[in-house]
Amino acid sequence: MPFRHAALPERPISMLIVLVALSVVLSLAAEMAYGYFVDRYEVNWVRPELAEHAAIVRAQGRLRGNEGTGLRI
Repeated sequence: MPFRHAALPERPISMLIVLVALSVVLSLAAEMAYGYFVDRYEVNWVRPELAEHAAIVRAQGRLRGNEGTGLRI
């Protein structure tokens, strides 16, 4: 009969497996949430620059006399 300490529970290995699995799932969820919010933050910086770029391209098209060609940007 192997020596057993009185303070140890019956099945410590199964509890360890559950805790490790839970920590892996929570870590993956946190990583996905972090990536989502970082992407949204980056997009918020890009959109004004894109709008400005589109306005510049439209203005250049008008200056070159491309108004009647039917091209839209």
